[in-house]
Amino acid sequence: MSYATAQDVINRYPNRDLVQLTNEDPTATTVNDVPITQALADASAEIDGYIEGRFALPLTDPPAVLNRLTTDIAMYRLQSLRPLHDLEDARERYQDAIAMLTKVAAGELTLGLSADGQEPPLADVVESVQGPKRVFDRRKLKGY
Repeated sequence: MSYATAQDVINRYPNRDLVQLTNEDPTATTVNDVPITQALADASAEIDGYIEGRFALPLTDPPAVLNRLTTDIAMYRLQSLRPLHDLEDARERYQDAIAMLTKVAAGELTLGLSADGQEPPLADVVESVQGPKRVFDRRKLKGY
């Protein structure tokens, strides 16, 4: 399930950039939805990888923040295929999105409320148990 549509990307990013990123033909003047849809599917799968341990998937009513994160990740993926002048900006947005998803996965941040005013349902997971600190590690065993 994708958390964003090609139209969401078209609404969020400049048309001239999208035309360049989605067409092999340099004379093209329209946005090609096919690579955008694939990038969104890949981005949504990446997001699911981060949040699956915390929330029951698929999310039936995903929070709006996932739409923005999905479009940012998808645009980074599209831009990384074609070197443009603003790849660094896309990389920064991607890293911000991943940092946020990492915090969500660790339970330090929520996804926010969905349209129905509820948080997504939590996944059925077993709480991890931490044991005592390690007595031996590579540094202490060096030379043996």
